[in-house]
Amino acid sequence: MISPFRDVIIIGAGPAGLSAAISASSFGLDVLVLDEQPTPGGQLYRNIEKAGTETRQTLGPDYSEGLNLVQDFRGCDAEYRGNAIVWNVEPNGTVCFSEAGQSAQIRGRFVIVAIGATERPVPFCGWNLPGVFGAGAIDANFKSSGTIPGSPVVLCGSGPLLLLVIGHLANLGVEIRAVLDTTPRGNILSALPLLPGALRRTDYLIKGVRMLLNLKRSGIASYKKVTEYEARGNDRLERISFSASGRNLEIECDLFLVHEGIIPRCDFTQLLGLKHLWDPVQRFWYPDTNQFGATANDSIYVAGDGAFVHGGIPATLKGRLAALDIAEKLHVLPTIEKAETVPQLETKLAAELAPRPFIDAMYKPRPNLYRTQDETLVCRCEEVSAGEIIQAMREGCQEPNEIKALTRCGMGSCQGRMCGNALSEIAAEELQLEPEKLRPLNIRAPVRNLSLVELSEVTLLEDSDS
Repeated sequence: MISPFRDVIIIGAGPAGLSAAISASSFGLDVLVLDEQPTPGGQLYRNIEKAGTETRQTLGPDYSEGLNLVQDFRGCDAEYRGNAIVWNVEPNGTVCFSEAGQSAQIRGRFVIVAIGATERPVPFCGWNLPGVFGAGAIDANFKSSGTIPGSPVVLCGSGPLLLLVIGHLANLGVEIRAVLDTTPRGNILSALPLLPGALRRTDYLIKGVRMLLNLKRSGIASYKKVTEYEARGNDRLERISFSASGRNLEIECDLFLVHEGIIPRCDFTQLLGLKHLWDPVQRFWYPDTNQFGATANDSIYVAGDGAFVHGGIPATLKGRLAALDIAEKLHVLPTIEKAETVPQLETKLAAELAPRPFIDAMYKPRPNLYRTQDETLVCRCEEVSAGEIIQAMREGCQEPNEIKALTRCGMGSCQGRMCGNALSEIAAEELQLEPEKLRPLNIRAPVRNLSLVELSEVTLLEDSDS
């Protein structure tokens, strides 16, 4: 039976969660890692323990690096619970999770939220047709089960992950019919002043340039200045229509992969009512934390891309920093030892982050990213269209939570994970404001689907202050 009281509970077993667990357990702390996947690794290192040599070669060295991290985690004293779906976190460190159809409460003296990031959901006409996926989903399927697309694909969007997926598909011999690049040409002008800082990590830049050159040499049809696109078909995807360099074009295809950047997953930090900040470059909300990932709540930390999207290696460093801070607070790490270690980690982190301002500016989302037709479904759970959202505002709603109450946008099973950002952006454009002037959607437990039977049978903690 699982112990209900722990020193540290870590939600998520990606790079940040694994690194935090290894470090915290090395100080003798009682650490529990809850992860919704069956094996550790997170999205970045998904299924790395079972990946064969051919798979690792296809996905490249960035993926293979995760094997050592997972092996180190397996060798530490932290307890791992896979297929454990966390659906509530309370300010006092109480965590509710579901495992094998049964839910329980546990409590940590500290909780580290390390649930990472997700592809930015962007509603567009036809995005709910069968055959339309996020580009990252194809990578995830391949990592999990070796599934390879059998049909010719069209990829669309902007950002380094899109280039990475293109490379993976090309290595697998998948026919890529076209690539639609939505990166605004003007981004290069705002990014250039940031290039000197990025040159501190020429290896990172060379990797990106190599991916761009490989795409150019591949002979794959590539369309620049794509400003809008639609997926069309009757019962499933049949073709893509889009505008590129002022021309209206169409391409027949059965599989359309879209990627418009990555945003932090803020499910639990919003649920906890923590302060969030708005990044005007990459246009996402992120929790307000200090250098160690500590929040205004003394018990809650956020580590990895859930705090701000920086990638895998920075996430491992952020995880270690969070663990060190907690270890000092629990008096198992002398302050002087922490003071000696932290600057080394921060130096490494600064080096890893050197290219990020340039990359973020280079792949800044286009201004009209969320501008779509009135009939486009924004909330697929509750079938709320963009037109209904705008109509609600013209009837008096002035912020996302009012729109949610009137239209049910964000009340579905995904709790706004797929529509929350779009709702804020559509509302902000209608009000001629920046989204930071609006309050994000309120999140309520349970943040994952849960049956009423399971909810009624939750194993509660024995004390009464939960």
